[in-house]
Amino acid sequence: MVKYVSFLVPMEADIGTKLRVVPEAGGANRATQVKQGTMFTMSVGKSSLKNTIEAVEDWSTADGGPFPVRIVWVHSLAASAVFVRGDSDIETIYDIKPGTKWAVWSGTDSVMRVPRAILDWIQVDHDDIIWVDTGTTEGSVRAVAEGRADVTWFFPSSAMVYEVAAAPHGIRFLDLDSDFDPEGAARFRERGAMYVFGPITAGSGATIEAVGAWGTVGYKYAVTRAQSDDELVYNFAKWMDENFDLYKDNHASNIDMSLGDLMVSLENTYIPVHEGLRRYLVDIGEWTDAHERRQKQNVGLIDAYVNGYAEAQALAEARGIKIDPSKGEWREFWAQYKLDQGIPVISMHQSLTVDASWVEELGLGD
Repeated sequence: MVKYVSFLVPMEADIGTKLRVVPEAGGANRATQVKQGTMFTMSVGKSSLKNTIEAVEDWSTADGGPFPVRIVWVHSLAASAVFVRGDSDIETIYDIKPGTKWAVWSGTDSVMRVPRAILDWIQVDHDDIIWVDTGTTEGSVRAVAEGRADVTWFFPSSAMVYEVAAAPHGIRFLDLDSDFDPEGAARFRERGAMYVFGPITAGSGATIEAVGAWGTVGYKYAVTRAQSDDELVYNFAKWMDENFDLYKDNHASNIDMSLGDLMVSLENTYIPVHEGLRRYLVDIGEWTDAHERRQKQNVGLIDAYVNGYAEAQALAEARGIKIDPSKGEWREFWAQYKLDQGIPVISMHQSLTVDASWVEELGLGD
């Protein structure tokens, strides 16, 4: 909420149009509102959006799931990190051993993916860890602060992490340094192909020690649906670019919302840009043939999911299968449909010229 206000207040004052920020904690709910056009844009990271597009778990609802998502602008350079309480004997990730208590907020595959990938990195059997399922993200963070768990993984910029960092015991971040241990990082990426590693760049006050620690890093975006008005998106992007100095110091992560950050982020993302943003980048000379090639590939991927999900829903309903993520029959039907139709698992591109494997799987190469 604070992040959005930090750049929308100066925008509102400049353009004279009333803007509204609506808080919604549920990622699936946010995506559904943007999909239906109730909301213009939302912020989202690559992994959360992957869950939406692939329609896994709670995202596989009748009115949710994949939609023709498009990038409006870059939102931030997000980071996630592994941390322990400040007085913990665990000094590095390699000190995590059998019997370590790891706090998670659910046992779903999407939540467990990173913790399991970290265990793959350090070669500790998943079953040798004591998983502390707290039921909420806040609960998993507090479990470490209160000593009910030894370690967890979350986002250092979140308010709840800031709160426990300011507590008497504090917290300590454990490096995920892929330069120090490239073989371990490679094992991580076999399970967590969406993630890259690097130093955390944002932190303040109680979480200042996160800055420089290695975590997973990646750009988040402001996204909308393809049907959003081209002129609206064009002018939104134009304002964000031309008025960077008006808002860059209003929030710690706003420094990562520049045009340069946007262009760097487009080198690896699987998300297409909106036509309004594409037009703006063409007009200022930033859009290249390589971007156009990648745009067609990314649109092809999203279309495969959007069209496939619609067909799978129709087939399921014809067989009397209720479209409900709480029903195992529907989840299994959708998972099998993706396999049968050859709809690939989403992953990031390696660079603007080196494609993810799904490009060839979908026949979207040159």
